[in-house]
Amino acid sequence: MVYKLLVIDDELLIRMSLESGLSDRGYQVKTAADIREGLDLMETFRPHVILLDNRLGEDSGIRHIAEFRRIDEDVMIIMMTAYGSIQNAVEAMKLGVSNYVQKPFDLEEIDLMIRRGMEQQASTRSLEAMKLRPRKLLGISPAMQQIRDNIAVLAKNDNVDILICGETGTGKEVVVNTIHNQSSRANMPLVKINCGAIPENLIESELFGYEKGAFTGAVKSKKGLMELANGGTLFLDEVGELPLAMQAKLLTFLEDRSFKRVGGLRDIEVNVRIAAATNRNLEEEVRKGNFREDLFYRLNIMQIRIPPLRERREDIPVLCDFYREHFNRKFQKSVKEISPEFMDRLMKYSWKGNVRELRNVMERTVLFCTGDVLTGKETGLMMAPGMVPGEKEEENPDEYRLKDLADGPINLRGELEKVEKAYIDRALSLADGNLSKASQLLGCTRFTLKRRMDSMSEMTGQNKK
Repeated sequence: MVYKLLVIDDELLIRMSLESGLSDRGYQVKTAADIREGLDLMETFRPHVILLDNRLGEDSGIRHIAEFRRIDEDVMIIMMTAYGSIQNAVEAMKLGVSNYVQKPFDLEEIDLMIRRGMEQQASTRSLEAMKLRPRKLLGISPAMQQIRDNIAVLAKNDNVDILICGETGTGKEVVVNTIHNQSSRANMPLVKINCGAIPENLIESELFGYEKGAFTGAVKSKKGLMELANGGTLFLDEVGELPLAMQAKLLTFLEDRSFKRVGGLRDIEVNVRIAAATNRNLEEEVRKGNFREDLFYRLNIMQIRIPPLRERREDIPVLCDFYREHFNRKFQKSVKEISPEFMDRLMKYSWKGNVRELRNVMERTVLFCTGDVLTGKETGLMMAPGMVPGEKEEENPDEYRLKDLADGPINLRGELEKVEKAYIDRALSLADGNLSKASQLLGCTRFTLKRRMDSMSEMTGQNKK
């Protein structure tokens, strides 16, 4: 993943130095000379990290930390400070600054600080995401029972590589977790990489590592994910996104389980099970020339296909009960059941986002529910065409159907609120619950979206009283 950095400093030479040095290290960098320009870029550029100077002419960076946090509460802020202002930097850390660096600074120190901070954030998000996923495969359908049987066989034979196919959101990662945890490799690492999220020029060094001096910026040797997964499982998510050149190198590795680091001469042998997953039709990709045929057959020794949720509707009540109980605990609710009418609509819905979309629906309905029965009306789910179970799929999911005024007067404010809820639910579904991404889809700031959601929650509570 390419991290986006925003440098805010009133000294031109410092901005130029940081932009040049950090760009060489693989970051996407933009700079601003003052707070106003920085806030504007914060809205449009959406950086992962801000390098913020504490002294900006007569202004002070520490005074504006809250403004950046309001736009994106997850942004990592690193304060740049002179030797005489360390006390201010410590105060800034209490306000949410992740770290600080002293001027004159070392680019290696900043690079390491950013990567460690991003890894820590990713680890935290991964743990939170795992809490939202079933820890075992849920479902009573014949397809899920067959998958459980296959997992039992693969867990006992842990030297067989696996190819897992299925649409986005069906639970491919859950299958990999289950196989790994039930195998003799359970106490060894399970290392995951999204092949579509890493730039083509970096993926080889990420997988195989590199030796000191292999390229500009390689100041020391680094182990790749293959070595880190030694003895365990390496999960190649979205393997269909691998560039053809990298596919050839992966095929070579699969043949003899050895590789060379980038810039290295020594063969390194590892004992790793490969689990690959894709939402693409790899046979079709082979015909198009986008995926190597020999690699496909090498990975396709054991294929597990996870059917979409619409093909195993009998699993929907089981999943709904799981998420109802889970989100009861998370939000300290006591929702006891789902109304028959709402369940009927859930059963009829097409679920293009599969289990992930169902999870998002259940999270929002439990969150906004003020009673002990889920009806789907809590967040406008019974009104939102893009989310309504049972709506005709050919209808425009973003089109709101006007009521016939000939039938009598309407509550205009109430209807507008329903439209707003529909769009917010739709954006949250497409963004997998990520507020920052949803706010981009809606053309507003994260702060505005959060404020509107809080306002709707308050209005829902008042209407129930």
